Amino acid sequence: MKRENAFYKLGVLYGSDPDTLDLTKKFVGHLVNHDEFCTACEELEQKVKCDECRKGLESFSNNIFYYKQIGQNLPQFIDDPVQYLPKDLPPLEYLLVIGIHEDLLAGLPELLKDSDIKGVIVPIEDPKWVPPGLQKQVLEAFEEVGIQAAFPKPFCSLSTEEDQYNKAGFNLTHEHDNINKFVNYFQIGKPKISFKLDKSGKAIEDACVIRSAPCGSTYYIVQKLKGKYFINGKANKKSLNEMISSAHHAYPCNASMDQDPILRDSVLHVGGYLIRNAIRKELDLEEEEGLKLKYVIK
Repeated sequence: MKRENAFYKLGVLYGSDPDTLDLTKKFVGHLVNHDEFCTACEELEQKVKCDECRKGLESFSNNIFYYKQIGQNLPQFIDDPVQYLPKDLPPLEYLLVIGIHEDLLAGLPELLKDSDIKGVIVPIEDPKWVPPGLQKQVLEAFEEVGIQAAFPKPFCSLSTEEDQYNKAGFNLTHEHDNINKFVNYFQIGKPKISFKLDKSGKAIEDACVIRSAPCGSTYYIVQKLKGKYFINGKANKKSLNEMISSAHHAYPCNASMDQDPILRDSVLHVGGYLIRNAIRKELDLEEEEGLKLKYVIK
């Protein structure tokens, strides 16, 4: 995928919950792509040596200009959330906001209204992070101050195409070309894969990740499929779906297993559906998950 010739400065704000910290480290670790970021193969399978599937993957470490945890020791009642938001944000094109306190999230449009920021991305890996009403409220506030925003749930649903997971007015501001640029530049969001098949057209010889889930799991999952021979979606005694789901859980996906009122499923399961259908589509197999969403906010 061709990227525009640009350099975007990214800031990261994340909350104080331990699970939030783990997820933030995984998202940022994938972007930075340091040598020890992924050790999944060695940890999960004895005597398996890393075959460096991430070797040559671009590092975006120079793009990360700000990285800060916020929300520790907050009072029970917050009258002025801007008071508890950072005042030292440098000039940025994009801000990634992960699992911060609801009141602080509500204060972000006011904090950023006079900045030159191009887009704010608020991934929702747990239904408790951003309730639907707050999501709608904050999205509208960003619209009012002229800042593009996205609320992908899960983060790996973020796409350059509007679909059931990327609904303008709920998941996206109506103008979202800068969000599309974020996806294309950092090459993260809804997984996109290309496979090289053998002469029979049924065995995967190699795979190329064009766009990865933000946590980096896509690379690990397609590694588990290389060298496998598929007939009608099955490889040996395991189905294709079983192999994908096993790898998705083993990586692991850190999204919540709690039922979400919009997805009508857990965030983790939806992440699994997305990678499963991306792979099935590329292999010319029927996608299996239909529309699941129920928009309760008008």
